[in-house]
Amino acid sequence: MLELRHLRTLQALREYGSLVGAAERMHVTPSALSHQLRELEQWLDLSVVSRKSRPLQFSPAGLRLLELADQILPLVQQTRADLTRIAHGQTGRLLLASECHSCFDWLMPVLNKYR
Repeated sequence: MLELRHLRTLQALREYGSLVGAAERMHVTPSALSHQLRELEQWLDLSVVSRKSRPLQFSPAGLRLLELADQILPLVQQTRADLTRIAHGQTGRLLLASECHSCFDWLMPVLNKYR
């Protein structure tokens, strides 16, 4: 199964160019990171990096997963922040614009109910 930790691992590998550097960044041993990478590759039945090159070279599958990581991980982070705000009773803000002066007679009392 593809997990967020796999996507974070791929980003760290891209940033640091080696298993050792990425493992250090993720606060795990290089062996643990290698195991995680192997687990992902077994699940995909594809290689995502070439371990023989320095810096690491990503396969086409690895590059595609990096694209996914770059899209998904910021959304996950934003959603987590949104949910934290919701849990603490914080709400968003709604901005309305109106041309109609007659709307003020009925619109403002309705909007006051949602404050």
